[in-house]
Amino acid sequence: MKKLFILAPLVFVGCGPGRPHLKTLELNREGNKQVQAQAYGPAMDKYLEALRFDPFVGQLHLNLGLSFEGLQQAEKALQSYQEAENLALKEEKLELVFMARFNRAQLLGKAKKVDEALAVYQKALEIIPSSNEVKTNIELLTQSQQGQGGENKQDQQNQQGDQNQQQQQNQDGKDQKDKDPKDQEPKDDKKQVQQSPKYKPRPFQGKELSEADVKKILGELKQQEEKIRAEYNRKEVKEQPRDKDW
Repeated sequence: MKKLFILAPLVFVGCGPGRPHLKTLELNREGNKQVQAQAYGPAMDKYLEALRFDPFVGQLHLNLGLSFEGLQQAEKALQSYQEAENLALKEEKLELVFMARFNRAQLLGKAKKVDEALAVYQKALEIIPSSNEVKTNIELLTQSQQGQGGENKQDQQNQQGDQNQQQQQNQDGKDQKDKDPKDQEPKDDKKQVQQSPKYKPRPFQGKELSEADVKKILGELKQQEEKIRAEYNRKEVKEQPRDKDW
């Protein structure tokens, strides 16, 4: 997502209506120099001291907001910009109103308060409808908002896909469970042995057998069965996939 285009902070040098205190002019100038040097703490002190002499000068509140923003004190900066806008409206200083609204809107945009930022930018356009800076920021904020909506939609699609996959797995498991147990039973090894073409029992050749004949026949049957089982097991081991050795 593209970053917001932010207008470089402007330090308004002039002071309030009527005849401001000379100390206010001096402190405001010193505060402006500190802001330009990015020494926001000393600048804040200068503006606060100047407000002791002229507390209702909109420009001082605007500059104070710049120092708060430089100190990463966003809430205080927003309050100062709002106060600067209110006083500028009373003073009918439209340029100051525009700057207060622009600075407040770009700060709201940084805080991801997109709807509020867009509303304040629209109010800034009421003062200077041709402002390219405001139009650019409005466009970028709108794009970022649409991008977030697209990401949320993609997340929902991915979640739905996972749910569908889980449902399919559950259905497959159910179908497997519902199958006839006889179909799932492993075949009896003895049945496989008996069905093997290699298994040829010795034919019966007499009505009566001696004890030695019986032992001999049983011994041969046992050897034949062991041989067939050995071949069957060896084939089964051969067909099993080899495990990876890493």
